[in-house]
Amino acid sequence: VERSGAAEGAKVLDLCTGTGSVAIEANKVVGDHGMVVGLDFSRGMLQKAKEKAHGAKNLCWIEASAPFLPFKGESFHVVLCSHAFYELRDWEKIWVLAEVKRVLKPGGRFLMMEHEEPSHPVVRFLYKVRLASMGSLDAKRFIARELSLFSRFFKGVVKEKSPTGNSKLIVGIKE
Repeated sequence: VERSGAAEGAKVLDLCTGTGSVAIEANKVVGDHGMVVGLDFSRGMLQKAKEKAHGAKNLCWIEASAPFLPFKGESFHVVLCSHAFYELRDWEKIWVLAEVKRVLKPGGRFLMMEHEEPSHPVVRFLYKVRLASMGSLDAKRFIARELSLFSRFFKGVVKEKSPTGNSKLIVGIKE
């Protein structure tokens, strides 16, 4: 949220929100004049998010599929996706990138945070098993070309590693 550039009054979409942790933090930043939407396909996760949010203002929860966003074009200043993108199937990743571009306002930012491939061999093996079991069987190929794929949809694409090196943040801007 801090790196998103979201400010008071911004409209933010938290894609694949899960239990809503990122959406709740974004809501603190956008204030009373902003809006945060947490979107997830799981009704159960959204219920947990609602409970965690304790009726926060300007925060709503939408049950929908990430490749088929139910919003008008150019609706959001920022779209966030934390630790869920790799779990999408291969075709979904491309559709989601196109949908995110569609719903972002010009100059809007897309930020995707994911786990960085671990360097320890055993942990790296478990990481790859997780990717294969949770979403894409072709995740290794996607990860190898993710920056070039993001660059098809967004300008100024950069990848930053977290201070621990365990996660990465990919940021792109809609022209």
